[in-house]
Formats: sequence, structure tokens, C-alpha cells
Amino acid sequence: MTDSEVSSDRPNKPVSDSDPLNKTPSDDEPPDQPASARDFKGRLRVRMRLIGGALASIAAIGAIAGGLVGYWTVWKTLRTDVFPDKQQTQREATARPDIAPRLSLVILPFANVSNDLEQDYFADGITTDLTTDLAQMPGAFVIGRGTAFTYKNKQIDFRTLGKDLGIRWAVQGAVRRNGDQVRVNVSLTDIASARDVWSDRFDGDRTNLAALQDQITARLARSLNIELIQAESRRSEVDRSRNPDATDFTMRGWAKLYGPQSKIQNGQAKDLFDNALRLDPDNVEAMIGKARCLAAGVNNRWSTSVVEDKKQAIDLIDRVLSKSPASASAHTTKGTILLFGRPEEALAEYDAALEIDPNNPAAYAAKAIALVASGRAREAFSPVQLALRLSPRDPFAFQWHFWLCHAHLHLHQYGEAIEECGRSVNLNNSHMYAYVDLTSAYGATGQLEQAQRSLTELNKLRPDFTIHWYRDLVYSMSTNPQFRQEIDDILDGLRKGGVRE
Repeated sequence: MTDSEVSSDRPNKPVSDSDPLNKTPSDDEPPDQPASARDFKGRLRVRMRLIGGALASIAAIGAIAGGLVGYWTVWKTLRTDVFPDKQQTQREATARPDIAPRLSLVILPFANVSNDLEQDYFADGITTDLTTDLAQMPGAFVIGRGTAFTYKNKQIDFRTLGKDLGIRWAVQGAVRRNGDQVRVNVSLTDIASARDVWSDRFDGDRTNLAALQDQITARLARSLNIELIQAESRRSEVDRSRNPDATDFTMRGWAKLYGPQSKIQNGQAKDLFDNALRLDPDNVEAMIGKARCLAAGVNNRWSTSVVEDKKQAIDLIDRVLSKSPASASAHTTKGTILLFGRPEEALAEYDAALEIDPNNPAAYAAKAIALVASGRAREAFSPVQLALRLSPRDPFAFQWHFWLCHAHLHLHQYGEAIEECGRSVNLNNSHMYAYVDLTSAYGATGQLEQAQRSLTELNKLRPDFTIHWYRDLVYSMSTNPQFRQEIDDILDGLRKGGVRE
């Protein structure tokens, strides 16, 4: 409806003789007043009307401004409620772990029911891909792969599972592969009742595995009453490998990467990704996997050519992002590559990944250490807490607790640092950096006997550990002056704890 149509629909108000706005100046004047008085009052009335007109204009402008403020307030409300922050569900779940979010779920490891036990990697790969896709559903809270896989080959008590993880739904499945033919059985279980609310069977072949996974994701989304958003980060036609053998090598490579980290394991994974790329040079998942192997080699000091490996990893990820700019995995990997030396740039990559996939515990956790290296240790706690809520039993939880410890140590919160590093050691007693921070915290607080005990454990893992060695290592992470000042305090704690120069 146009403005003119609105105006024409309004009833015409009759003009009233008693309406004060309809009077002329002479209507207010007593008939017996002299002309000079009438002239003065007339001039005064004209001036007052001019002033009144100006005030009316100001009032109109104020009304418009007030309307704009009101509009902005309404827009902010809509932007929060209709277009919510993608990480809002995760923050709420962390703040109230006793209340399971409405769309909270875990994708349990799919069973391998093939005759060949070595096909486990294939079933695991399908589980991982489904977790990645479902994690990008609007408003979903999806438990991380790391925690989900701790339930592999175990009998599940659903009510206990729901209580432990704070979730409402579980996705289960089984994969049978016979040559190129693939059959996937999937079910969706309501954890409160332990009853399946939906189940289906999907048949396909490994040459079109991604399309098969898309069908499963779409059916699950419909069963959960969610409209899937076709995000660029989900596998597109451009990203999908046309070579099934390249896909196979890639799935094997990721299976290695998700295993226990070691120099040998990392090298084997890289070889598998190289095999995939020889068959399909544009295989996106293989490029991301190889870049991640290179980054792990650099960050863990396994690389024999740090500069070259770092450059190669960046080149691979930039190729991926030129094809798929909204790949959460690519952004997370690039953050990992940039973490040592360029933490502020790494932060931007982790934020980009979390905007796409707000259920990525690894990106939250890594963001925390990037914040510490950027001189912003006070901001590091919330991301790690989110990571631990999303994947409380993650194999890397020992490292996440260490990062909490490290943030506390940077802030001179020694009691909290000792508590978190203790948790890290309990989860993995071969992680040497937890002993470094324990030695420093005990040294700084004068607990020299405890400092000596942690230093003994540290020397078992790294006999050549010295102040200068550690200073060179951590200084290479960041040139941020706040970070380096805090590191100097940590070094002073190490000296007091008995570490040699």
C-alpha cells in the first residue's frame, strides 16, 4: 500500500469553529481594546507562532531521532533473537551444564560390520564426516569427535551417557563395505527414553560416498526438525574427489592423524595424504591433512626444515581457501600453522573457523593459547571451558587443562595454575610442559620441595632442559611485549624452583 492510499483511507475531519487552531488573531481580541494594543498583541502572537513552529520542527526531528533509536533497538533485538550468535548455544551449555540444550547430540562411532576388520578406518571416516556436517546445523550442540570415540566398541547406557555429556540425542550407525558397495544403517535415539525415534538404511558406493553422507545428514536434520543450511563448508561438488582410491588414502591418513601423536605416526599420515594427492592433486581433504601434518612437524620440533615446511603448509591451505573459503577445517589448520610466531593472525583464523563451525572444540582450545601468546591471558579461560564442555573426554583434554594452567600462571594465579597442571598430569604424565609450569608455580610460591619433585619428573622427560632453552622456545611464539614480560616472570619461577640456566 502506498502513502497516498493510506492517506485516502483516512476520514476527513470536519473543521470546527471552536477549534483553537482554526482561529485568526482577531478572534482572541476583546472588541473594546485600542488599536495600538491590538497591534502589539498581533505582533507578539506572530512571533510566538514562529517560535512555536521552530519548536514543532525540533519536536519532529526528535521524534524521527527517537524512532531511529527505537528502530535500532528493535534491530538489535532481532539480530540477537532471529539471527543469534552462532556460539550462543555453546556458551549457554557451558554456563548451565545441568540443562541439556534442545538440539544437543553425539554421533557415536559407527560399527564396522564388514568382514574385514581393517575397514575400521572407513567406518570411522564416515562418523567423522557426519559429525562435521551435523555440527554446522543452526543451533546445534554437538559433542566433539574426540569424546565420542571414547565410546567406541563399548556397551552404551543411554541415560548415563546423557547425564555425563549433558545431551538429549544420540546418533548410532553401522557400516558394511563389500568392494565398492557401501551400506550404512543409521538411527536417532532419544536419550531420555532410550528409544529410537528414527532409523533408515542407505546404499551407495564409495565413488559417491559424499553424496551418501549428505543424504544421511539431511534425513537426520529433518528428524530433528532442523532446516539444514547449505553452507560452503559442507562438501560441495567442487570439493569432492572423483577418485575413490584418493578418497581411501585420505580417510586412512585422517585415521592416523586422529591416533596418538608421534613423529612416526605423523610421518605415516603425511605419506598417505601424499599418495592421495598423487592420484588427485585437487583433493581438498588431503591438502588440509598434509598441511596439518606439516604444522604438527613444525610445532613439535620434528621438522628438519621449519621454514620450508611452514611455507608448504601455508601454500596448501591457501589453495584450499581459494576453492572453499568457508572451510572450518582449513581455517583451523591455518591457525595452527600461524600459532608459533604470528598468534594474532592465528586468532583471526580460529575465529573464522568458529563462525562456520561453532562446535569445534579444537579451535576453541587453540584460540586460548593464541590469546595467551597475544598478551591477552585473561581472555583465555572461556574458550578452553567451551572446548571441555563440547568434548569432556577428549584425548587432548590434558593439553587443554595445561593451557588453562598456563593462562593462570601468566596472571600470577599460582594456586589455580597448580590445580590445572595437576589435572593435566593426571590425564597424561608424559606431557613435559605441565611439569615446567608446575616447577615455576611452586618456585614462585616458595614451595621448593614440590618444585624439586616436578623438576625431577621434567628432567626424566627432557634431561637437557634449561632456562635458556625454554626462553628461546617460548620467545619464538610471540614478540608481544606483554607476553614476553609474563614469560620472564615464569622463567624467574623456574630459577627459584632449581632449574639450571
